[in-house]
Amino acid sequence: MSKCFKRTRTAVLLALAVLMSTLVAQPSTFAVARGIDHPPGPGVAGVQLFGGRPPRRGALSRHAATSAGSVPAKSLLPISLSVFVQMLGEGIAISTIPLHLLSFGATPLQVGLATSCFSVAQMVCCPALVSASSKFGRLRVLRTCLAGAAFASMLISLSSNIPGILLGRFLAGAFGASVPVAQAAVTDIVSEGAATALSRVAAAAQLGVVVGPAASAFLAALLGKAFGWPSSLCVRGVFGLTGIAALMVLGLSMVVAPGGGKAAQSIADSSSAAQRGEDLTTHPFAQPLLRMVALVVGWSLTLSVSTYCLFANRCLGYDQQKLSLVFSTGAATTVLTQLLLFPTLVGLLGPNLTCFLGICCVALGLSGFSLCWLQPGHMLFYLLVRMGSGCADTSTATLVAENSKPKDRAQNLGFITSTRAATRIVTPIVSADLFEASLNSRAAPGALPYLLASSLAAGLSPVPLMLRGKS
Repeated sequence: MSKCFKRTRTAVLLALAVLMSTLVAQPSTFAVARGIDHPPGPGVAGVQLFGGRPPRRGALSRHAATSAGSVPAKSLLPISLSVFVQMLGEGIAISTIPLHLLSFGATPLQVGLATSCFSVAQMVCCPALVSASSKFGRLRVLRTCLAGAAFASMLISLSSNIPGILLGRFLAGAFGASVPVAQAAVTDIVSEGAATALSRVAAAAQLGVVVGPAASAFLAALLGKAFGWPSSLCVRGVFGLTGIAALMVLGLSMVVAPGGGKAAQSIADSSSAAQRGEDLTTHPFAQPLLRMVALVVGWSLTLSVSTYCLFANRCLGYDQQKLSLVFSTGAATTVLTQLLLFPTLVGLLGPNLTCFLGICCVALGLSGFSLCWLQPGHMLFYLLVRMGSGCADTSTATLVAENSKPKDRAQNLGFITSTRAATRIVTPIVSADLFEASLNSRAAPGALPYLLASSLAAGLSPVPLMLRGKS
């Protein structure tokens, strides 16, 4: 009966994951009404940085374009820094909230709720915030996300009970739209070479998650030694400092605006460019297919982190110290891939072929490290997954932008984030069930979730090639 129940639950959750991906692929009920003829806002040549109706042009058109190379990196610094500080708070929360809740006597269910409520809130609220950025301006909504993150951190810091902490995590997820809003902002500023700018946003987000646990441990130890605080009070102090950091970046974003200079001068808004942008021909199923790709790539990250703890502990005998080392190495590989390797690959091959190669690396790596337990082969396959996901994740966002009409681009980027949030809710449970079901297999113990995700990734690998020439 127990095995039957687990199999039924796994099948239902798999169907739910696909359903969530399909639902977020539908037009948003929060979409901003268009057709109001407002003048362009005072952003970069009228793009949606500060508000107003977006110019009727293809922001990714080569004829109305600003290349990433012509925009200095410091011009995108406020956007990247905003993403980094918000994801830094998430990295701190992931590493500290479970033990912090246990110090208040929380049950395992409450700890699980603290983890999942962030993703649930992000999945529900992200499309609304991204759509609002098309009406009120990218920077205004990005600043709202920063303010919400600061408030959520302060609430967790000041809460002395479990409901307050859970509410703080929910609010952090509700305002967790900084990544898609930042992606929409950089595609407004740059077009030719937008993949490079998107890679900076992705690297900033990943770097925040990587630095978060180390920053949390360092700051907690520093507060404990400096003031003699107990560990629970040190954790609350860390969240307070995180909120202060978000407020400081919020103040900086109000002083230093992205873009300007050559970026503003090089963006043309001619009628011919406008016609090209509005008449952009895209594949009719581009967005649903790319959301399926995002779901599978997100599942691969879940398998290489949460489920990998079970796999490596039971099958390879890894302890916590070795797991932490593997995760740190994998995260560093992803960041370096997005910062160094991805721009080079996109420049040589284009986003379509780069995405194809990334998905193939994910498929090969998942099946490889689940079947190969010998070192260094196992570790090389594991790092191949992290490298491939870094390329596939960023190039998927690039293809979403390229295969969207200007008025729908931000909304589609927001739906990708919602898909990833839905993936984080469902796939850990599915993966754990599949792992337990295959643990006693003689041929490949515990490898079933990895082989299934690998097969799905291989099946979806032709998607970016199908879209080639359509963007």
